[in-house]
Parts: sequence; structure tokens; C-alpha cells
Amino acid sequence: MLRNCTECGKVFSHPSQRLCSPCFKARTEDFTKVKEYLQEYPNAALSAVSEETDVSIETIYEYIRQGRLTMIPKGAELTCEVCGKPVSRGRVCSVCSGGLQARPQPAPETERKSGARVHTLDSLRKRY
Repeated sequence: MLRNCTECGKVFSHPSQRLCSPCFKARTEDFTKVKEYLQEYPNAALSAVSEETDVSIETIYEYIRQGRLTMIPKGAELTCEVCGKPVSRGRVCSVCSGGLQARPQPAPETERKSGARVHTLDSLRKRY
């Protein structure tokens, strides 16, 4: 499957990845730099981590939201996208995520006529 890299826009072929190989490698190296810096300086501020590793603050926030960083830099404040309360990782707080899961989903409409069939199945049978 051909797709465009979300980072650089180049066309590449991969069934599930959103980044081309060079951008994926660069993103992996950036993550490793941030992780190693935080292991060496666990109380480092977010701006210091960004400056020392040459990784953007937005990218560091992305790593935190994904739950990939076990140590979070000082000053990194994430908020729930639903209610705005502070969260340590992810996009939604535990209260809102519980509410989203508990919310009943509308039942699919199953009103079909008794003799109704899928048209593609009928057309396939006619071909063979």
C-alpha cells in the first residue's frame, strides 16, 4: 500500500506504518535521546530536555501521551481532552475514560425484511 509519510510527505510503501523508514529511524533516535536524558537527569525541566536533546516539546508531549516515557520531565502538564483536568499520561483522565466506556452504545438497526440478502453475494453467485 502506497502512502505519504506524515513527517516529510514522501511516498513509501508499508501496510501499517505512517512514517517512511528514514523518518521512523529519526523518530526512534529522538525517543532514545529523550529517554536516556531523563534517565540521567530525572528532575530535568521540559524545556531543558528539549534543548539538550534537540527534540521539540510537541514530540516530547506525544511520547508522554503515548505512555512511552516512564519519567516525565518537570513542567510537562497534560490535561484531559474531555474535562480539562490534569493527567499524567494519555489523552483522557480515568474518570472520563470510565464514563466513555460505560456510556451505552446505540444498538444497530436490525430491521431487515425477511427475504433481504446482500446484493454482492447474489452477484458473485451469478458470476460462478
